[in-house]
Amino acid sequence: MAEFWGFAHLPAFLSLFDPGWWDRMLDDTNTGHASPEALLIMAGTFAMFFTIIGVGAFVKTKYRPTDVRPTTWITKPAEVRALVETALTQRSKVRVSFVRDDPGARMTDAAIVAASPGRGIELEMTSLVRANPTWIGKLVACDFRLRLDPHRDLHSFYNFVAPIQAIGKAGDNFIHMTVDWPTRLELEQKRGFLRVEPPQNVILELELWHESTIKNNRGRFADPATWGEPLLRFDPKFDTPDIELRNISGGGLRLEVQHEAYRRGHRLFEPTSRFIARLLLAEPEIGQPVEFNLALRLQNIYGDPKALGIVGVGFHITSFAVPGDTPGEPLSWKTAAAGVPALDDWAYRRHLAIYRQRGE
Repeated sequence: MAEFWGFAHLPAFLSLFDPGWWDRMLDDTNTGHASPEALLIMAGTFAMFFTIIGVGAFVKTKYRPTDVRPTTWITKPAEVRALVETALTQRSKVRVSFVRDDPGARMTDAAIVAASPGRGIELEMTSLVRANPTWIGKLVACDFRLRLDPHRDLHSFYNFVAPIQAIGKAGDNFIHMTVDWPTRLELEQKRGFLRVEPPQNVILELELWHESTIKNNRGRFADPATWGEPLLRFDPKFDTPDIELRNISGGGLRLEVQHEAYRRGHRLFEPTSRFIARLLLAEPEIGQPVEFNLALRLQNIYGDPKALGIVGVGFHITSFAVPGDTPGEPLSWKTAAAGVPALDDWAYRRHLAIYRQRGE
């Protein structure tokens, strides 16, 4: 076979250019003789086939992108800087949490007070956060939202992960934490809830019922007039009310209950118990209060219920009531799978108002 590819068979190759070579090749094939011309054509066909495969594989390997980035990533430095600076200008609230694989996972809310690619992003948190120097170097995930179109009430949500550069106290009331400048931002598809600690003067009314009490009294959830007396009530006229709203978001709220009031209904405060809450909240921007009727599930109990003092109770909002078009029309309840958008917006406006009052 080796001789076939040598110069000894060069005349067979040249014979392909002679007139009548095709007929000679067919005659040799029909009589069972080996045809040099047929072998050359077959070899050329296989050579071309494998050459095409080899070139295709080379091109695919050479020019295939090695880093296919998701469409939700923002990686251009100018765009990243513009969005972070917009968050600073709009005083966007940032939810800060350690990455999930960190055993000391915590979550808190912060505000951007300074940002530059050279120095990172400086975040301000309440001094209630028990920060310590061991956090330096750990990764935190930061979520924030922006209203990019001033003419539309729509928000875009962004996330980035960065290590902590520095942390320290700023006066008696605040903690300042600096994180590295992000190399990319990720556009989030799911809305996050921004929790706020509202001033007590915006909490006008708060009433809490246990779901079983309403059912036992044959109350109708669509008609608040049939719910009876609430289990707990916030009355701003009392110096020490039985219950206070400590923080709230579109997805949940935390109440603080005086020990004596908690003791009276402690049998009802069991994890996964269900409650109904009515909230009347001040809305200075529109000049009139807003009302929310919420179905709650008890998630957590904070503190020692057997000890004197305040007992904290954390609730998850499972559904919310939508009033009818006319006064007195029955309420219709909707599942709060994505939270309560109107309540989340109220909490966000309260956050902005708090920072405006501080002059920051």
